[in-house]
Amino acid sequence: MVAKELYFLRHGDTGLHGRYIGSTDAPLSESGIEQVRKTARLLQGKDVEKVVCSPMLRCRQTLEQLYLPCTCQFNELLREVDFGRWEGKNFSEIVKIDKELVDSWVIEPDIFSFPGGESLVAFRNRIAAFKALLENMAEDSILVIAHGGIIRHLLCLLLGLDSDKYLVFDVKPGCFCSIRLFTEGGVLTGFNIKG
Repeated sequence: MVAKELYFLRHGDTGLHGRYIGSTDAPLSESGIEQVRKTARLLQGKDVEKVVCSPMLRCRQTLEQLYLPCTCQFNELLREVDFGRWEGKNFSEIVKIDKELVDSWVIEPDIFSFPGGESLVAFRNRIAAFKALLENMAEDSILVIAHGGIIRHLLCLLLGLDSDKYLVFDVKPGCFCSIRLFTEGGVLTGFNIKG
């Protein structure tokens, strides 16, 4: 069987590092645009046949810097998780206002919902639905432009890891990971590659 080559590019830096930015439609910073331009040179040599991109601004701006000669589609399943009232805050700010909720997130992550935002069950179901779409795409070389949380969870699913292991992948902005996908599962072939 011919394996699929999958590339997962996290959007460039937004200048909001350390803050919970999920549904907030933040733009790339100048340094984020420069990061992506450098990484684009590597991706241009990968013979990518198709790009699937989150519709959020920071991912669309990332796509604009790549100049890849292939089709692109936007997919709502690739939106980052909605952190609700935690959007824009850092962890210490969240603990100050919602310590009990933070504790319940740690104790029972499988049933947790971000206050005023998305449940982790709904988030993981979206990612599983996208994984099924990805596996059934006809192209053999596909680039996915998305967010850190999305990429971490996709890596777990494609590599056969429990979804609670997602934090073992420290996916950096403006960097990409690669997986060679076989019928039996995926093999990680590159991680946090940048120009």
